[in-house]
Amino acid sequence: MAFLAARDVLRLRSLGLLVCALLCWLLQYGSVQYAAPQVAALFQAAIAVAWSMLLLWLWTRWRGLALFAQGASLWPALWGGMLFTVQWACLYLAVDQMPLWRVAVVFALLLGLFLALLTWRGRRRAWGRRLLIGAGGAALLGGWSWFDGHGGAGLLAAVAAWAFALGFQQMRCAQMRPQELMRWRFYQLCVAALLLPLAAVAFSPSWNFLPGADGLGAIFVQTLCGGLAFPFLLAAASPHARNEAPGDTLIPGVLGPDT
Repeated sequence: MAFLAARDVLRLRSLGLLVCALLCWLLQYGSVQYAAPQVAALFQAAIAVAWSMLLLWLWTRWRGLALFAQGASLWPALWGGMLFTVQWACLYLAVDQMPLWRVAVVFALLLGLFLALLTWRGRRRAWGRRLLIGAGGAALLGGWSWFDGHGGAGLLAAVAAWAFALGFQQMRCAQMRPQELMRWRFYQLCVAALLLPLAAVAFSPSWNFLPGADGLGAIFVQTLCGGLAFPFLLAAASPHARNEAPGDTLIPGVLGPDT
């Protein structure tokens, strides 16, 4: 009975953390729409990711944590950062063009479908029906978005979902310890801080940049919720999380141990 009670407590804890992660996601992109009249969406993304990188660096300096691992592979880190940049850029543009609830539905459905495809190994009977249901729902939502005049935003949400699924599969954040996940997030933010300003200049539909106090506050919400809180809550919510274990381990091809 004690074992069952402990297991139930862990499940409730994981569910609570997942709900908090989803709330952070909604707050982040809701604040994008709030600040859009003052600052163009891609410029918001560029500012939020730069602030997140700075705050994470300051936190690690204060805690005395090493961000740059000896023997870390540069290419996987760059690839993860580019996927993160694509995800943020597409979602910010999609939210700027389509209501948040619709972006969230399209993104969540397609993300589930893509993650199922990436983790589909030998369970064809179990996953086949789910994939058919997911593909049918995705087709319906895609057609709904397209014929309702939001085809471009629906496509952006689909690209963002695919980038998120690939990034999640690559970093396997549920298997990372806190220092590893913090370091990997810093790599993502560094790459995005370089690429998102260029994307804002090249692809932003407008260059509106007249931030007031409330606009800057909305961008700071994006910094805290999307840039910092969301990935750590999502990792901690995993039923296979190993975040409670101390120490620093090797992640093949991505991170090496500190010396």
